[in-house]
Amino acid sequence: EAATDLEEVRRLNDIARSCARVPAHGARTFPEAVQSLWLAHVLTCGEDTINANSIGRLDQLLYPYYAADIAAGTLTRDEAGEWMEELAIKLYLDYDVQAITLGGQLVDGSDATNDLTYIILDATANVGFVRDLSVRLHSQSPQKLISHCSELVVQGGGIPYFFNDDSFVPALVERGIRETDARNYAPIGCIELTIPGRANPHAVSGWLNSTKCLELALFDGSDPQTGEQLGPHTGMLTDFTTFDKFYTAYLDQVRHFTQSMVYYCNRGELAQREAGPLPCWSALTDDCIARGRDITDGGAVYNYHSVCFLGTANTADSLYAVKRLVFDEKQISPRDLLQALLYDFPEERMRQCLLNGAPKYGNDNELVDCWAARITEDFIDIMDRACSPTGARYFVHLFSFLFNIDFGALTGATPDGRRAGEPLAYSLSAHQGRDQLGVTAFLRSLSHLPHHRAAGATAAIIDLDPKLVKGEDGIVRMGQLIRTAMGMGIGQLQFNVTTEEQLRQAQEDPEHFGNIPVRVAGYSQMFKLLTQELQEHVIARTKHTRD
Repeated sequence: EAATDLEEVRRLNDIARSCARVPAHGARTFPEAVQSLWLAHVLTCGEDTINANSIGRLDQLLYPYYAADIAAGTLTRDEAGEWMEELAIKLYLDYDVQAITLGGQLVDGSDATNDLTYIILDATANVGFVRDLSVRLHSQSPQKLISHCSELVVQGGGIPYFFNDDSFVPALVERGIRETDARNYAPIGCIELTIPGRANPHAVSGWLNSTKCLELALFDGSDPQTGEQLGPHTGMLTDFTTFDKFYTAYLDQVRHFTQSMVYYCNRGELAQREAGPLPCWSALTDDCIARGRDITDGGAVYNYHSVCFLGTANTADSLYAVKRLVFDEKQISPRDLLQALLYDFPEERMRQCLLNGAPKYGNDNELVDCWAARITEDFIDIMDRACSPTGARYFVHLFSFLFNIDFGALTGATPDGRRAGEPLAYSLSAHQGRDQLGVTAFLRSLSHLPHHRAAGATAAIIDLDPKLVKGEDGIVRMGQLIRTAMGMGIGQLQFNVTTEEQLRQAQEDPEHFGNIPVRVAGYSQMFKLLTQELQEHVIARTKHTRD
């Protein structure tokens, strides 16, 4: 009533009519569908806070409305792009884990890419700020999609990031998800997988620090920093006559803490049920109404926990160093190694021997890469046997989020040459600075891991020097890296395109140079908004200059 401009009157009337209709009476047009999705998102966030609430497969949800409006001549492609830009602005948060997923497969296994997929990618580029955007790829994904994504990646900021249907669909199916539902998976926030509208995934329900378990296996279950008996008595390193016996002690520590983790996860599940229902989530989740049970009480079609396995690179590097330098070649005595670890390497010579005397994960060396694979396989085997009070299974995330820093601070010096308190490696990435033979060597190491069994998803960040992906040839090279990685069975990849010099400049003068978006740990953020500890962690990662 107050508006004087006729165009503004029309716009406000359109908004009023749309909000009066949706979501109660269903959307009829593309604008109504976007409005309905936004209101539903506000409602669910109001019930469960902004807690990594996935928007889901946006190009699949909205495409039928887009196609119908385009066919009717009531919507143009540019107008659809403007709607997607406006939605991105409405969703904007400094720390954004409201995940949007594009591409992937349809329920029959065919490619799901459509015109709206590209419109949303373009809208993401046009708004120019960090968005939580992932793209699902598979063996039949069109080259056009990979090229389009590559153009966006080389601009920096780690967006989009990539999920491999050929790895995760089989992982989900193997753990009881119907194949047609598995093909509809979407990440929740960082990398955690759900089946939209049909699952309660209890994402990031628990954490297992494998490197701490290794430390305890060296010291008979006792924390060498505090003297506290944290784990079971499994013997000192000096007690073991073979490496196999030492590895058995490591697995005994893992089993012990896994049992505790599952106990607390199960307690959390019961506490959530007792704390009160989530009626909105339940109404929007199959089969809660049909079963008459809230989503917190096992009402969803799929009910599972997802737990994180941390320290893969450090544990593998440490195990192989102990095997080779202590048991096989006997360059270091068990007693001397324990003394060095207990006092955080008082002699640098010992640390250098551990650093350089055995190959490290991330450099395409099967001798150590096979240990990264073995420890993850063993953990997945253990978790496959666990269940919750409602019969929920346990899926595995090979993912650390930011806790590689926090858990590293609680872990003493380790046989890979890492000093006490230093961060652990991020997720499945190599330890900072150790992947020195190029990005393709790192991809080959990464491909040894059992991505096809990690139904909670996997994660790795690759940092690239801008020179490697500069110009048209660089975009082609970026696309080749992505396509090759997916073909090797790697589950998930995130990319940073930046240099140490740029990041140091941003650190020293954040006002003028700090607006560099970087991939941090399953999410992207402006560099100047990170803590100094996180900034140093990002800077320390290898910036690959060659493939």
